[in-house]
Amino acid sequence: YGKKAFVWAGLRPKVFIMEPDHMKTIFFNHSTFQKNFKVTNSVVQELITGIIRFEGEEWSKRRTIMSPKFQLEKLKQMIPLVLKCSDQVIIEWKKLVSNSKDGSYTLDVCHDIEELISGVTSQFLFGIDYAKDKEIFHLITQLSELTKQATKVSNLPGSKFLPTETNRKSKRLTKELHQRLYKLMCERKKAIKEGKVVEDNVFNMLLESEIANNQDEMIGHMKGFVFNSHDTTAFVLVWNLILLCIYSEWQDRAREEVFRVFGNRRPDYEGLSQLKVLPMFMNEVLRLYPPLVELSRFLEEEIKLGEYTLPADIQVIMPTILVHRDPEFWGEDANEFKPERFAEGVLKATNGQAVFFPFAWGPRICIGYNMALLQVKLVLADLLRNFSFEISPTYEHAPRVVFTQQPQYGAPIILRNLN
Repeated sequence: YGKKAFVWAGLRPKVFIMEPDHMKTIFFNHSTFQKNFKVTNSVVQELITGIIRFEGEEWSKRRTIMSPKFQLEKLKQMIPLVLKCSDQVIIEWKKLVSNSKDGSYTLDVCHDIEELISGVTSQFLFGIDYAKDKEIFHLITQLSELTKQATKVSNLPGSKFLPTETNRKSKRLTKELHQRLYKLMCERKKAIKEGKVVEDNVFNMLLESEIANNQDEMIGHMKGFVFNSHDTTAFVLVWNLILLCIYSEWQDRAREEVFRVFGNRRPDYEGLSQLKVLPMFMNEVLRLYPPLVELSRFLEEEIKLGEYTLPADIQVIMPTILVHRDPEFWGEDANEFKPERFAEGVLKATNGQAVFFPFAWGPRICIGYNMALLQVKLVLADLLRNFSFEISPTYEHAPRVVFTQQPQYGAPIILRNLN
């Protein structure tokens, strides 16, 4: 139907926009094109919480409070923690390979990668020991899985009030999650008051801001950070590992560069900034397998967009996965995996157009995207120094969307230790 089309979702039309100039207008005019939580399924609303739910001045105020914690200078402090969590995975994987009969071990890496990223998130953002507070992350995982079922009936009027097993389970899990987060919040407030806490993390910063006066909002921010790190960063890393297996020549090139830059030392920030192959590879993975396959906005008032007039009370959809694979923007090889298209950076690859937005674009780009990319790059560099990867014959390439794009049947990879 072309780059402008619409479909009916219940009683509300969804208008698809794929033209770069129009998408740029939508991204930058965020006061008119707002997030679509007013029309989102209630189970979905339980997970998508925190700063992303705010608009206008309320959003701007919270973004200003949080942004300093996500700047690169602050994120550099995360590197030792990422390497510590990476060490735990590397040690375990090396044992599995060493104890195998043929020097190789097939493992679905999804669980271990989720644990690794959850460990970083819990310590860096909240200052808590993941090993002692795993249940919070497990509850988030269960709620995430429920959304797959919830979205099947999301367009039925009154669906959130139906006494379905999904709705009942969602309410139970949400209640338990809120109780655990509230307990954590109270314990930390007490520790801060008694002068027992000195860590410089996002959680403590929020507790010392005016946001702490609103208990529900605090819990929403905590829940949002946990979910976004778990479902976004972890699966971006998983897709990178899968593609390193499938395109072994790029695995060899990336590993060669890692050893050339770091030698026998562990990865550090200065060395990461010298890498060229991994950033190209990661961008191509994000192009073909973006975490969010579409971005949507809710239009509260009629507006003119190019030659079209969009009425109020509609959803505007920017289908990330279609834009990222559009031959008009990326050439006839748009569906092929070619990291070299990013050899001169994103700006050159996109000709300065709004056609590459794995973490959104403009003022409301994901606040944690630098954190996510730094973790992925660092862990990949560390793993490449220790293992070679090969895709298992049991792997089935079947991406599915449960909020984020995930491998439906896992990521079984054959691991081998490097000498």
